[in-house]
Amino acid sequence: MARIDDYKESLRLAALELKERDLSALAQSSGAEIASENSLIMPFLGIPYRVQVQPETKIGKVDSDEEVSLPDQILIAHYLLGAGRKATGTLITFRQVPDGHFYFDAFQRRARDPLVNFFGDKGPLFLKCAETLGATRVESGDFGMEFTVFPHIRVQLVLWAGDEEFAPEATILFDESIQWLLSAEDIAVMSGGLVYRLIGLGKKLLSA
Repeated sequence: MARIDDYKESLRLAALELKERDLSALAQSSGAEIASENSLIMPFLGIPYRVQVQPETKIGKVDSDEEVSLPDQILIAHYLLGAGRKATGTLITFRQVPDGHFYFDAFQRRARDPLVNFFGDKGPLFLKCAETLGATRVESGDFGMEFTVFPHIRVQLVLWAGDEEFAPEATILFDESIQWLLSAEDIAVMSGGLVYRLIGLGKKLLSA
């Protein structure tokens, strides 16, 4: 897992690059909206975030003073910097992402394993939590949902319910355009963040 200093350095470098970019071009390529001469509004899992690029980069929720985690700030910044490709409709797995094989074990531990371990026998709960994040049903597996993480990034989480013969199973699929938008490491972080948001929602519903 990256150390806090690594996250800070990654965000610092992204901030420097954002300052050099044309704001209108960033908005057009990413699906963001221009909020002012120095800032954009970027939807991230359905929540609007304000991205200020001058005189210094600041990323925060539009309707909340809640602090945004460093990994989420980095994802938003990297998406803005890499945007420019729209979805093709062709799905791929994480292994098919360039350098995905290097991060595959970490991806499994961070995203796929927690998904199946928590929701594998709770399909209806998974659907309810996913709908809370604005996801829509897809005809895959026993419980398949598609999430719009960023305007041009969609992710499918698919569950197969277990039975007496087979354990529950899960897979995570991406539109192939993601390989031109985010690095393999960013995709792993994004996927894990999505899964843990869902798990957090699930735990709240179970304890209610």
